[in-house]
Amino acid sequence: MKSPAAGAALAVLFWLLSAPLPCRAGFFSSVWGDVVVTTDTTDAGRKVVHPTPQKPVYYRGISLGCKFGSIPGDEMPDVHEMDRYVGKVLAKEGYLPAKPGSHDPTLFLVLQWGYLRPGSDDLYWFLGYDPAQDIAAPVMPGKLGPEVFRRGMRSRMTETILESASGPIYGIIVSAFEYSSANSSAPVIYWQTRIGIPANGKSMAEALPVIALAAGPNIGREMKTPALVSADDVRKGDVKLGELQVIDYYEEPSPSK
Repeated sequence: MKSPAAGAALAVLFWLLSAPLPCRAGFFSSVWGDVVVTTDTTDAGRKVVHPTPQKPVYYRGISLGCKFGSIPGDEMPDVHEMDRYVGKVLAKEGYLPAKPGSHDPTLFLVLQWGYLRPGSDDLYWFLGYDPAQDIAAPVMPGKLGPEVFRRGMRSRMTETILESASGPIYGIIVSAFEYSSANSSAPVIYWQTRIGIPANGKSMAEALPVIALAAGPNIGREMKTPALVSADDVRKGDVKLGELQVIDYYEEPSPSK
């Protein structure tokens, strides 16, 4: 026969196991860790001058919204507010929307975001994992070798990427195409910036503005290795949607020739 104390302990244990994990508060909310940012650049993209606020480039773009997926019950960002927020982040780096009769666009930008899962999505690619940068990368897939003894020597970047890729993440992709070819059968891509952070302990509505702002200086910039940016430092600014004066982010199905 169980004692009253044992019964109470079992009841508490059952509550802990069955209660949903908090999304906006609780065990994980105080520390978010690092945002992983990586940009792949093509040969054509390397020939394009990177903009600055003093010497901007002009674009038109399309937002695909939550393209990667989501989970039931998650708090989602308002699509239009998110588009405008990213537009503001881009403007800070010298990417400005082209307005009719003012400036001709040279870039066509594509924005998309969502929830990515290990197994169904290639999170190693998304986060920029490079075995050549991993001192403990397996020499023979599926088999353990002497490299396992070097796992403790991995860089913080590699450790962060591998840890982030072991669970679901929230991610953003911004891709840039040559404007004049974007609507052709052979569009010329210049670069793609991918931004990710573990999804545990946060909502998509909370995470996306933070990681977009964290990635700002690296958007469109060629990177030899991924960058790590402290999400907690960014969050100190109390990042929220709807608080910025925004430059429009054009949403068009395709650029005109």
